Amino acid sequence: MSAEQAHQILETAERILRDGAVCDRCLGRQFGWLSTDSSNQERGRSVKLVLSMQADQELKSGNADRGRELVALLASEGMFQPAKILAERNAVEYSQMTECRLCTIDGTSVFDRIPDIAERALEKIRDIEYDTFLAGCKVDPRLADAEDELRAKFNILYGETLKSDFNRALGKQLLEHIEKSVEFKHPDVVVVYDMAADKIRLQISPIFIYGRYRKLMRGIPQSRWDCKACGGKGCELCNGTGRKYPDSISEYIGIPMQNAAKGSQFKFHAAGREDIDVLMLGEGRPFVVEISRPMIRSLDLDAIAKEINEHSKGKVEVHSLAMSDREAGRLLQERSSENVKEYEALIRTEQPVDDEKLRLIEERFRDCTVEQRTPTRVAHRRADKIRMKHVYEVKLEKLDDKTVKALFKVQGGTYVKELISGDDGRTHPSIAEILGSPAKCIELNVTAIYDVIPDHNA
Repeated sequence: MSAEQAHQILETAERILRDGAVCDRCLGRQFGWLSTDSSNQERGRSVKLVLSMQADQELKSGNADRGRELVALLASEGMFQPAKILAERNAVEYSQMTECRLCTIDGTSVFDRIPDIAERALEKIRDIEYDTFLAGCKVDPRLADAEDELRAKFNILYGETLKSDFNRALGKQLLEHIEKSVEFKHPDVVVVYDMAADKIRLQISPIFIYGRYRKLMRGIPQSRWDCKACGGKGCELCNGTGRKYPDSISEYIGIPMQNAAKGSQFKFHAAGREDIDVLMLGEGRPFVVEISRPMIRSLDLDAIAKEINEHSKGKVEVHSLAMSDREAGRLLQERSSENVKEYEALIRTEQPVDDEKLRLIEERFRDCTVEQRTPTRVAHRRADKIRMKHVYEVKLEKLDDKTVKALFKVQGGTYVKELISGDDGRTHPSIAEILGSPAKCIELNVTAIYDVIPDHNA
């Protein structure tokens, strides 16, 4: 650092003190990104010490007025003990300032509160299981405004924020009492101190559990389905239950997981969903359960799977449970319309069908694209738009003159029931269209979901 740069720092520090009382730490923080191997406390004290030495030099070199002015400034607005001693030796009067305008709330520096804050925080997190943590704060708006005004007024370019300084100090205090790791990106727990309210709150990161479920009984929705008449409050139509259906896949799976983790709630993320009258067979549908504010993070997933399977009494089965992350849940939903799904269906036709017609349909639906407008049956809750879906393969087997067993391999998000019926022309082409006879799906099962993204242009 050149002599000119050092002079600029001292000059800026003096101007800051002339603007109002500032403690060592807060003064040092205004130059926090200079000489980063030292603390803000050391940095601020060093600057004041050099200014105090200059003041003493002025007093001794005959420039008494300048020296007395600077000593008084450091002893009052600087609250600097060496300057106070110097003032007393030279009979310099100064004001007894005790509160830093950049860190004091109700007569106390927020940094002096840290031992008490840490003790309160440790009590709050005592019963929470976690491996990583981070300390944070909500800065008092009055202090934040004061700091912003100061930096704008004196064009401070290398300062550290009060928030950053406080967070680091609180984190170090907590580390003295807990054998945990600090994690900046994805901590298990964040201790947040509200300066103005003098309150502590905890941000507990959710946990995510991946698995696959098999739905073995028809008539169960994937998500809780409330009664439309009462909005879930309970009425005559729903016999006071508030529900259209008494159970759901998400509740059979999510509630035991939430209870095991002692969480506050859960969210169920799946790779698509089957209709309420459709079974989910084979290896099952991938899902991720997100559990909010878990008190326990290390779970016995085998025991949870056993509990789910026993409690659902043959309606739902889960397997392959594993701890996961937020990204997995996002990708499941994002890719649900691009992965490959297999279905088996029973089709009833109005007119008798022959094998030649079935072979024609199989040929027509080999690696083809179908155009599907939002089906009539879901138009009330989904956007009315046209979707282009890829059909990889259709296999048909005649069981009798008007009954056909069908196997479908299609792109995720394909409306298979409408691929059969045509939905009055909203799906084109369709099995009914090629048959030249109305056709209806009377039973449908999902038999496989593959975690792959096909390249339709390959």
